[in-house]
Amino acid sequence: MEYCVFSKHLQSMELKEMGKALSRLGLDGVDLTTREGGHVEPSRVKEDLPKFWEILGETGIKISMLTTGIVDLDQQARDIVETAARLNIKYIKLGYWHYRGFGHYREQAKEIKNALARLEPLFRDNGIKAGFHTHSGMDMGLNANHVLRLIEDRDPGVIGVYYDTGHSTIEGSDCGWMMDMDIARDRIFMIAVKDMAWFRTGALNEPKKGWVRKMVPLEAGLTDMPQFVSCLKQIGFDGPISFHCEYMGSHSWKNLSTEELLEQLSLDLAYFRKFMEKK
Repeated sequence: MEYCVFSKHLQSMELKEMGKALSRLGLDGVDLTTREGGHVEPSRVKEDLPKFWEILGETGIKISMLTTGIVDLDQQARDIVETAARLNIKYIKLGYWHYRGFGHYREQAKEIKNALARLEPLFRDNGIKAGFHTHSGMDMGLNANHVLRLIEDRDPGVIGVYYDTGHSTIEGSDCGWMMDMDIARDRIFMIAVKDMAWFRTGALNEPKKGWVRKMVPLEAGLTDMPQFVSCLKQIGFDGPISFHCEYMGSHSWKNLSTEELLEQLSLDLAYFRKFMEKK
């Protein structure tokens, strides 16, 4: 099992500085964004990913997995996967297929299944495990049960579930997240650890009111983290665990600076480790 951190909100840091900071926190690696606007642009993956691998390695941090935008077989997908394989990076997160709305699910499911069938040989030939993220909201595969339907025809050793604690709780509420995890237990490749809470929107005199989900510290959200860790231990999970410190911008309960974000990440890690170390 490896502890890594999702790199999305650390892009303002110089790479070696980031590696040293993660090493000080006792992390094993980084979940490196390798997609448009990420740490590594797909068009430059063959040139830049080996450089990132080398620089981070000098700080004791490995690249545990890649977060990509791969949704079909094309030259960029080949470049990302083949470069990852050469660097012994074994785990890749797939991109997103956004739900087009009511009446489109069945046609989209067929499209996704066909795309995954085209991608599977590329992953298999390069020794890569590809994870389909359980992302709540208007995304296909909003929970593990939906993901399993979309990957049911694929090789279980090649394409699996990237289980996300926060998104699974948002969609699964009280116990749905646990049932989803139980159903998918044999196909979970990677874990994303984050937490969320619902926040009321709309002033008293506004006609439209509602609720919006925001990222919150692990100690403050809806996820039953002690119970989740207990389930994680029961299934004998041994892949990457990516901590998502998404505490910047409007999707966060607070817009933290990079320094504050790293401080909160340290608290999140301590909170999670407390349950992992409990006998």
